[in-house]
Amino acid sequence: MSLINQMLQELDARGAPAALGGVMQGQIRVVPQRRGIHPAWWLALALASILLAIGLWIWFAGAVPVASTARSAAAALPLKIEMDLSRLPSSTMAMPPAMAAEPAAEPLKSPIEPVAAVPEAALAAPAAAPVAPPQVAINAPNSGNARPAASQPDGTRLALPVTPAVSQPVAPVPQAAPALTSAVSPKPSPEVVIAKQVRELTPQQNAENDYRKASNLIQQGRTSEALAGLEQALRLDARHAGARQTLVALLIESRRQDEALRILREGLQLDAGQTGLAMILARLQLERGELRPALSTLQRSLPHAAERAEYQAFLAALLQRDGRHREAIEHYAVALRKSPENGLWWMGQAISLQAESRNPEAIAAYNRAKAGNGLTAELRAFVDEKLNSL
Repeated sequence: MSLINQMLQELDARGAPAALGGVMQGQIRVVPQRRGIHPAWWLALALASILLAIGLWIWFAGAVPVASTARSAAAALPLKIEMDLSRLPSSTMAMPPAMAAEPAAEPLKSPIEPVAAVPEAALAAPAAAPVAPPQVAINAPNSGNARPAASQPDGTRLALPVTPAVSQPVAPVPQAAPALTSAVSPKPSPEVVIAKQVRELTPQQNAENDYRKASNLIQQGRTSEALAGLEQALRLDARHAGARQTLVALLIESRRQDEALRILREGLQLDAGQTGLAMILARLQLERGELRPALSTLQRSLPHAAERAEYQAFLAALLQRDGRHREAIEHYAVALRKSPENGLWWMGQAISLQAESRNPEAIAAYNRAKAGNGLTAELRAFVDEKLNSL
């Protein structure tokens, strides 16, 4: 049963007339708890981000830079010449026998020099290029006692290929600029920064938290602490409907009606559309004998309650008590269009119809009241008495 229903019933039990409309069906709904993101989801998100960062770091660090290691390993070929002149063909070294027999003759000067020196640029060429063997020239000048050969002129230069010795290791040629070796340095892995921002709660959120705490305190029977929590919630957010309605209920239960009236008036000044508060305030005013203020309270919030059958029937009952039967009949009609089986409202309309001397309509309304729901045995006896009088 709703909070407003319970309060209205308690007020009725303290002596409100039965013709005022009986049990009001207004309902105060407690604002449901707002579900936030569970802290476990934040923890899972943080772990996933850390694992992603580690995976990216491993992926970038494991990539071995491809360095072009193709170097031109051209070795400096030593020009070590080992030659046996005795193995030369006779056609190449044709010397007269007189030259060989004369020991006092001037020794043969055959300087061996490379025809073309190997340039340093050729040493730095790629290894795939074939290296031509160096050639040496042998100058064989004619001796004074020797006869020149017919087929060999003076100062003949013999070009012989020289095979380089492979007994020494090939020394790498230093390069001036590391143009062929390019080491690709890995890119630094981006740092994953998890920003933890603590958002400051708004006054509305703080008010909602206080309201929830007060609701738990009420369930534990700690009413005084709950009252303090609800008042704090209203100080933070004066438009918190749930906190205001719950506070009013606790104040009425504690017989602190003056404070309840103050809280109700403040709420309606902020928002006249809270029709539940208007009904409770009008009922409290009626208990204090303030019929006209109660009517004024209901009429101020009437534009927001045009479709509420309970509100229309309650207003009709107060108008009937004030002697304004014609207006009461109209508001009862609005309520009965919404709930045609309510016998209590049919009885109230019949009373106003009878007061306006509309007896046939009053008899029909009394009969509908007997056929409807909500009449106690005492009220049924009252209806039968009215029918007999008509």
